[in-house]
Amino acid sequence: MTAVQPFSLCEGGRLHSVLLRSGLAGASGRLRLLGILLVVGWLPLIVISAAAGTALGGVEHPLIKDLGAWARCLIVVPIMVFAEPMADRILGIVIDLFRRTGLVREADQPAFEAAVERTTRLATNDGVELILLLIAAALPHLLVASLPHLTSGTAWFGTLVGGDLQITTAGRWYAWVSLPLVQFLLLRWLWRLLAWWGLLWRISKLDLAWVPAHPDGAGGLGFLAWSPRAFRSVFFGISALAASTVSNHLQYGGEVLANFRAPVIAFMVCEVLLLLAPQFFFAGGLIKARFAALAKYGLAGAGMVREFDLHWMASAAPRGAELLNSPQSSTMIDFASTYGTVRAMRPVAISLREVVGILLPVAAPFAPLLLYQYSITELLHAVLQLVR
Repeated sequence: MTAVQPFSLCEGGRLHSVLLRSGLAGASGRLRLLGILLVVGWLPLIVISAAAGTALGGVEHPLIKDLGAWARCLIVVPIMVFAEPMADRILGIVIDLFRRTGLVREADQPAFEAAVERTTRLATNDGVELILLLIAAALPHLLVASLPHLTSGTAWFGTLVGGDLQITTAGRWYAWVSLPLVQFLLLRWLWRLLAWWGLLWRISKLDLAWVPAHPDGAGGLGFLAWSPRAFRSVFFGISALAASTVSNHLQYGGEVLANFRAPVIAFMVCEVLLLLAPQFFFAGGLIKARFAALAKYGLAGAGMVREFDLHWMASAAPRGAELLNSPQSSTMIDFASTYGTVRAMRPVAISLREVVGILLPVAAPFAPLLLYQYSITELLHAVLQLVR
């Protein structure tokens, strides 16, 4: 069998080649890359704000109190950088299991490998990455819309004068350098997710060799439930980004947490759907395989039970000890267990436990927002009331 290249959504393209030649790829290289990104995107904010006297004080909303800026630069950026090796490792295992488990029939192997190769090229396409960079850097509304909404007073990024926001030098660097950097990394990951969607969609259209009696309860596709883990840390970062935006509205916009209850819930639902949607691409095939297997196993079971009854239940008093020791009894038990596995077959590979494992990191960054409305003492008291 011809050797195949390890699957990757992150390694490839001109940008990765530049990072590789510059020693900014790999475990130690990513640490240096993160340092460069922070020097470019975060350090100037501190220096400029400190020089203007707005880093620690001097205004009503100094930089030190802007949780949104801290979250974007010191939480989101590191996550987007260091999520790459884990994502490639998990998705590489999933693709390899498609090959090794026999789900992809031999006749469909060329189409499968072509889809994998196409996805790898698409995820790291130079033209796409350039477009994403331009989108992140040149949105017309970027300068105003990306900054926190200041309703009154002064902040490190600007001052409200006559209803107009007078943006400071630090605010301009934040809007034109720091935020586009975060947005580019985010858009790049969303593009990779869409590329993964496309690959799974093409695989789902193949004539897969389902195994309805497989103990994973998903026709042999149970390993696909691991794939959302590849993006779990990325979506934690996306939630942190959204939570930091809400934080800015609460800090600078004079709004209350209750106003964001519905948007936050809708945002988390969208995130979970983005992660889980590809699992449903295979639902049609799994449902058909289940019903076809139930029909076949039902016919086989009917014949088996009929023969069992004729052999053992014809007499008024079956021979108990002989019946227990008979290999036919063991076969009947094994068949019943197999039939039960087929009957319990799920229409999706992922289970409820995996869904909970996805929901927790998606929801976690929003939890600190409760501190805007409640004190730690009030929260602890409410928790204790639930377990009394």
